[in-house]
Amino acid sequence: MGTAFNGKRTRQKRHDRRRVSITWLLLAVVTVAALAVGACALFLPDRPPELLSPARQVTSAPVNTQEYTGSQQVTVIPTVSASRQLLGNATGTATADWSGAGLTSGRAAYQVNGRAVVALNTAIPLYRDIRPGDVGQDALAVNNELNRLGYSSSPDSTTFTWYTQLGWQQLMIDQGNDSDGTLLLADTLWIPSPSVTVANWSGTVGAMVSAGAPVGEIPGTITRLDIKNGQPSAQDRTLTMYGQSITLPANATGVDDAAFCAQVTATPEFQQMLQGSVNGTIDLSAGLDASLTLVTPITALRVPAAAVIDAGDGVNGCIVAEDGQTIPVAIVGAELGASLVQPTDGTDAASIGTVKIGPAIAGASCS
Repeated sequence: MGTAFNGKRTRQKRHDRRRVSITWLLLAVVTVAALAVGACALFLPDRPPELLSPARQVTSAPVNTQEYTGSQQVTVIPTVSASRQLLGNATGTATADWSGAGLTSGRAAYQVNGRAVVALNTAIPLYRDIRPGDVGQDALAVNNELNRLGYSSSPDSTTFTWYTQLGWQQLMIDQGNDSDGTLLLADTLWIPSPSVTVANWSGTVGAMVSAGAPVGEIPGTITRLDIKNGQPSAQDRTLTMYGQSITLPANATGVDDAAFCAQVTATPEFQQMLQGSVNGTIDLSAGLDASLTLVTPITALRVPAAAVIDAGDGVNGCIVAEDGQTIPVAIVGAELGASLVQPTDGTDAASIGTVKIGPAIAGASCS
């Protein structure tokens, strides 16, 4: 029994010695690690990580060239003249109405007491019956309009001639009226242009109409078109809307050309908009869709918007090349934070590869 007890004590001592050895080993490892960290802290350079160092200032940027057409969709605000009334010359009951698609010179607008009333775009409104041999500016106006419509007449004559009588008689027959060639005022309705859209029409079938009373209203016509929030361009541009185009001169953001305004006014698209405006369903002040393109595409230099200096007018400014040369430019467009410019001093845009920006152009000017 004593021998067994002694053996047990021997094994216990060996186990205790191993536990002490492991403890000292762990302490040694921790000590060495601490000394290594301290040495690194002592001998490594005392500088902040690169990620925490101050940002490097950017003073230049690369640029490139591109062909620029200036194509863009724009909104155009029309200025429209006041509407005008159409005064009828016939009294009675309206027995037919053909005004729904608008009025056209030389065609019946409506019928009163079974007789067609023909729309007529003469140079001056008619105010009397005209018979063969009558002379006046109204006769001249009838002669010229009959000629334009393809009927017999005496163009540029102030006399209602036999030829005029034949032409008028044929026009009346074509529109369903019998006639001896005398122009009866009650058979006519003066309109201010070859074709018009009408609103507030009162010559509907069954309605009573009176000579000298309004029978309808002509919405106003376009007198000017302005690009909404338009930016001027140093180049001529083409403005297109409803299939009609005109050249917009450099630096212009609107057009008042009478012929172009009349062409746009006459388009079915605008007439529909105009009708909606009269009816209160469309607000023309919201603008109309149009497009702009440069008349002649140009080679433009694409630079950061911040690279252009002294550009207060949005049209002209300067850039500073890498060699320090200040180059005057015209601003022709803008895209996604970049300005599209064209040198105005003859400098080849393709020869510029880098421009200065930021601190490098602080205080710089075109002068």
